[in-house]
Amino acid sequence: MFKTYELFSHRSIDDLIPEIIYYYLFKGLSLTAIEKKLFKTEEYHGWLSKSFLNYFGIDTERENKGIYANKSVPEVVEELYQSSNIAHIRVAKILKEKYL
Repeated sequence: MFKTYELFSHRSIDDLIPEIIYYYLFKGLSLTAIEKKLFKTEEYHGWLSKSFLNYFGIDTERENKGIYANKSVPEVVEELYQSSNIAHIRVAKILKEKYL
């Protein structure tokens, strides 16, 4: 059985979510690489990152991986706020609160 609660004992989940989103959309890291970077484990094989990203409406079937690699966070936040898709606005808000 996984003991995911131990992963969050040192940081708030609200602090980690924007980083997961950033590393996936901007840096193009794999789901497993994100977990290794943030949680120092490969035990979940990307499942944890995938779950969070999918929860926030980010498709993890490689189409979105690194999609914003050539853009800045402010550019992307502004672009996402222009969308009529509520998931885009939610991601924009998360990125804005952490990085702007």
